[in-house]
This record gives sequence, structure tokens and C-alpha cells, in this order.
Amino acid sequence: MDIDKLLVIIIQGGSFIAAFAAVSAGVVMASVTKKFGMGLLASGFKSISIGVFFIAAGIITDALQSYIMFSIDSLTVLTIILAVKEVLFVVGTYIIVIGSKKTGDELESLIK
Repeated sequence: MDIDKLLVIIIQGGSFIAAFAAVSAGVVMASVTKKFGMGLLASGFKSISIGVFFIAAGIITDALQSYIMFSIDSLTVLTIILAVKEVLFVVGTYIIVIGSKKTGDELESLIK
């Protein structure tokens, strides 16, 4: 077995473990039903979990990109996969940041 392919398999394994952890965290966050702060915490976790799912999809796309890089020599396909991966990461991060800010602002206004 070629050392480059072995390295890709190891990296993909780590990526899929990270993606599984992200999906698990998203499921846990989406299932929070505690009514702390008039339900603000639960609704905040649900919106943040959507961002976590986007990031998990980006991690999976990144792992697939590594595999496809050795299988397909098409620069166009690799460019499209890279663009999709970046969009997933940016959208996921945006949702997490906005969800966190909104939840923090609502909890802060509840305290005042």
C-alpha cells in the first residue's frame, strides 16, 4: 500500500470521527427541552445545532475531497467540492455565531 493512500485513510478516519462527534453534539443540542429562561436556552441550542450539522457536513465533504483527489483527476470537480465545503463551513459558523449572540442577548435582557 502506498504511504500517501495510507495517510489519506488515517486523515479520513479522523475526519469521520470528528463528523460523528459533531452530529452527536447537534442531536444532543437539538433535543434540549429545559425551560430555563422561558425556553430561550432550548431554542438557542436548537438553532446552534443546525450550524453544527452544517459544520459536520463540511467535515464529511472535506474527507470525501481527500478521497476524490486520488480517484479523479478533474480540477473542475475538485474546485466544486472545495466551494461546497467552504460554503458549508461558512454557513455553519454563521448560524452558530448568530444563534449564540441571539441567545445571549435574550438571556441578558431577561436578567435586566
